[in-house]
Amino acid sequence: MRRLTPLLLAVAFVVSGCTSGSSDPEPTPTTTTAAPMTFESLKLDWPTAQGRLVVPKVPAAPAGFDDKTLGRMATVLEKWARLSTVDDGMWHSGDPLSDVRTILPKATANTYEEQLRGVVSPHLAVANVFGKDVTVVGTPMVTAAWRVATDKDQANEPFVRLELQTRAAYEVRIGNGPSRVIGVLRVHSLSAYKDTTDDFGIGGGWQEFGASDCALALDDALVPDSDRKHALKDLTTFIRVGKGSRVEMPELPAEDRVDPEYLKRCRDGQV
Repeated sequence: MRRLTPLLLAVAFVVSGCTSGSSDPEPTPTTTTAAPMTFESLKLDWPTAQGRLVVPKVPAAPAGFDDKTLGRMATVLEKWARLSTVDDGMWHSGDPLSDVRTILPKATANTYEEQLRGVVSPHLAVANVFGKDVTVVGTPMVTAAWRVATDKDQANEPFVRLELQTRAAYEVRIGNGPSRVIGVLRVHSLSAYKDTTDDFGIGGGWQEFGASDCALALDDALVPDSDRKHALKDLTTFIRVGKGSRVEMPELPAEDRVDPEYLKRCRDGQV
């Protein structure tokens, strides 16, 4: 049975990291930076999802591939996305990879674990994990989108890639502090040849909006940004993507990627 090679998987893997605002118009804060930020204040009216993820209809298989293969991939992706995004047991998990492994085919899970070796934020690479003192208030709001595409490997063999993106907004607070909102875009991706049964290639990636940048690298967790003005600007891009019907990951400058260099700059107080 053929497997997608690590090189192919690397091509499919989406860069992960923090954001530092966008060129979109900045919302005008209505009160001080100590004022709460809520779904209501952001006028978010997305579907709520507490432990249950609702996604659009799976797209049809492209020419040369069958709907059964795509259906098997979609089933795994939906289970994976539910765990990574709306399962409250994952939000403070000390080992999110173990939970995700249980819903992935064995060979795919092994490949995924190998991919994650040495990443700076291994927990966030797998799921939306929050800091120990961070409480998720109420129910997250989530939208989702699919993308299907075909490509060829180095031997010119065609394969199909199916992606499921979740756009999850969480109202959170630290202790008794004011409410804040953190948004996370997360892409879950599987790839298959025509004759693949369940030995899928795997990839993915994430970006946060409204979280404290260095906490991603130093704590491997989502913690709300203490700068309300910056968080509002950050979330403008997230909300725009979340309202859309297409999978989109905003361009991430090299300096914002959560990698060893970013970790070093955080430790040196240069971020």
